[in-house]
Amino acid sequence: MNTPLKVLYITTEIPYPLTSGFLRHYYFLRALGPRHQIAFLSLTKKSEFSQEARQALAPLVESMQVFGMPQASEPWLVRKVVHLPVVGKKWQGALRIRWAARELQKAVHARLRDERFDLIMFSGKNTFPAIAPVHETPIVADCCDATSARVSGEMKHAGPVRKLWLLMRYLEVKRIEKRLVRKTSFLVFASHRDRKVMLGNLEAGEILPQAVDAEYWSRASLPHKENCLVFTGVMNYSPNHDAALFLIEKILPLVRREFPGVEVVIGGRDPLPALQAAAQRHARVQVTGFVEDLRPYLAQAAVYVAPIRYASGVQNKILEALAMATPVVTTNVVADGLRMNEKTQLPLLIAETAEQFAEKIIHLLQQKKDRERLSLAGRQFVEKNFVWARNFEKLERLWLAAAGRKNSRVEKHRSDKL
Repeated sequence: MNTPLKVLYITTEIPYPLTSGFLRHYYFLRALGPRHQIAFLSLTKKSEFSQEARQALAPLVESMQVFGMPQASEPWLVRKVVHLPVVGKKWQGALRIRWAARELQKAVHARLRDERFDLIMFSGKNTFPAIAPVHETPIVADCCDATSARVSGEMKHAGPVRKLWLLMRYLEVKRIEKRLVRKTSFLVFASHRDRKVMLGNLEAGEILPQAVDAEYWSRASLPHKENCLVFTGVMNYSPNHDAALFLIEKILPLVRREFPGVEVVIGGRDPLPALQAAAQRHARVQVTGFVEDLRPYLAQAAVYVAPIRYASGVQNKILEALAMATPVVTTNVVADGLRMNEKTQLPLLIAETAEQFAEKIIHLLQQKKDRERLSLAGRQFVEKNFVWARNFEKLERLWLAAAGRKNSRVEKHRSDKL
């Protein structure tokens, strides 16, 4: 390809640091940024655009604009609502991101008015207002995961007040998802499961799953601890918080009937007070908070336990554990995101209830050979299906199709195969 594409790249959050949960777009930018001309625009719920993130993204794009950080120009209501008791901080965050989405929309309109772009690369739900009025410029939409599926799953485990808020969120997200798939035919999904949620049985778009840096997430010489259970993730994220509490309060007591000395490590930043309090009620439970490197915890775990009860997409934390050759026990809702098709054999154990989790964990703690078998199979599964390099050519091909161009290298490869 001789002429680079000019791309307006829009994300719902700054894709850095790589522990943020938005690493997907960092890897896309790192692979395709040097080959194309990219103007990067993003919403954020963070209080600042850190210097570290600026330095990481600057070499990959030609320009950057970020919207959503507190500033003097935001509406008076956004600044003052935080003083309301109980709900003030949450309401301020919701109002601020809505205001920022309107500012983002203005910026997109100005860029499209003043410049010609070959396409818009778009992701997110909060960012949808930015592209809703766009009709002339082709759009490639990274739907990634079906947020509606995660929200509806959380409703099953929420209290009455939160369930009402989640219902409103579900209806909003579902409406955006429907509008998004009508907006463009150039769609990207993180898994077959998420595509089915959004498109039904229509097999359209590209599946670009989450992936891991398999070289980074690889086992060093640290041996497993025989009686150590680990779960990792960003702990103020609702599915992770719920799973960690479920592990400590429901599953752990059952496991300790057979293994009284078993340890639990909950690794990851921003644990909420309820999780910290639960850890204090149980002996030999560690909540680490932020750590620079989670690999030593995964390497020492006898079993990685992820009792995630509602989810969408592909869970990075599961890929990291599998890549680290750590045996995994998790739920069907997580496992479904990893399936390539209905016949995919997954290298992990599946449970739903606390009793089922305890049974699987006890089995693995007792059966070293089964742990070793799952460890090897998990690493091989990730290397075969979830490495970033396999996604980049697919995404670039989609960009070229949207822009009305052909990639001579890709077309030659196809013709040679035929």
